[in-house]
Amino acid sequence: MEAFDYIGSVASGLVYLALGSRLVWLGARARSGPESLLGSVLLVWSSYYALRILSIGFHDQPALESQIFIASRLTTNLGSLGSAFFPFLLFRRRSTWAKWLAASIAFCLIVGITGSFLVGDPEGVDPLRNSWWWLEWVGEITPGIWLGVEGFHHYGMTRPRIRLGLCEPIVGHRYLLLGLAGMFWALVDFVVVGQYIDYWATQNWSSTLDNLVGLMEIAALAMIWLAYFAPAAYQRWVTGSDPHPIVAEN
Repeated sequence: MEAFDYIGSVASGLVYLALGSRLVWLGARARSGPESLLGSVLLVWSSYYALRILSIGFHDQPALESQIFIASRLTTNLGSLGSAFFPFLLFRRRSTWAKWLAASIAFCLIVGITGSFLVGDPEGVDPLRNSWWWLEWVGEITPGIWLGVEGFHHYGMTRPRIRLGLCEPIVGHRYLLLGLAGMFWALVDFVVVGQYIDYWATQNWSSTLDNLVGLMEIAALAMIWLAYFAPAAYQRWVTGSDPHPIVAEN
């Protein structure tokens, strides 16, 4: 495949880089762990896309292309490992079950990828024969589902308070946006299953599915951007007649 076949991947990688940098800056300025962690995760995932695009230029050197692909896989797992602790820090840092859930996600990722190496599938491209791939996949998809559930749950809890004037509308809306981001990230992992099965059957990556993944990731990142850096016009639309909207970080 040529580089221009992966427009969605290039675009999402650049957006990951820009938004991740801004979140790290915001977290450092506010001394806030969740934002710093999320920003770091996005920066790691941006390097995953850089490695994927880099591998395109080495189709005539299969050994080097394979090594770059394995590096990209390890990178995305590192980001997923960090993302497992984002909903924990943001919503449930005092909860024992949440600590166990985050640890279980980390276990699935580490054991899953280790098992893939042991059975001779270090690239992780054979989900129909490599059962360890599915354990790794569970570790990748669970953080998105967790963030989605927590976001929608907290949004539902704020709605009665907003009606009573006990909560700013923009605060509840941020929970909704975070829930939508988690939903989009979970959908990405469902499409990834199709990507790998298609690769197993054809030995080629589908540029259509790759672009679909990129576009859904951009949608997730748009939700994160609006949650943390919403423009004033967007906040006015959310707050309606509320006279004291929360000002976004600039």
